[in-house]
Amino acid sequence: MTQHFTTKTNGYTLYLAQKSDKKAIMRFYKNQHYSASFMGYDHCYLLKDNNDDIIASVIVSTLTERNTQALLHALVVKADHQGLGLAKTLLEHCIRQHATIVCFAAPNLKTLYTKVGLSMLPDNQIEQHLNEVLSCRYRSYQKQQPLLNAFITC
Repeated sequence: MTQHFTTKTNGYTLYLAQKSDKKAIMRFYKNQHYSASFMGYDHCYLLKDNNDDIIASVIVSTLTERNTQALLHALVVKADHQGLGLAKTLLEHCIRQHATIVCFAAPNLKTLYTKVGLSMLPDNQIEQHLNEVLSCRYRSYQKQQPLLNAFITC
């Protein structure tokens, strides 16, 4: 059962997923051809339509119990619902819920992330601004995706 937030956006309802939603969430990602995983100390936010179908999802993970920086990942909107501002809605909600949001994204997503208030970190400032867990994770991902960018809330 999902916990209901009071947020309604363009006929969609925002939920904080519960453990019982995990199978439906993983099925959503699989159907979107996206490989997502829960990393520990996760919050998953969902947008559902009036038929109670997941149309967008994002996961925010603190990775360790005392980590003050939360990694935002697995932001996916169903193809037939893209362009409606749903990713922006999820991002804005996550920023309100978590003190510091960090995400890693391809260059073509820079506009989306900066529009909602995240700042792109120059590559030479990664270790200065990200804690050790996240800076190591970023450097590991960057080996596979050299153009990867890191973003953080201001």
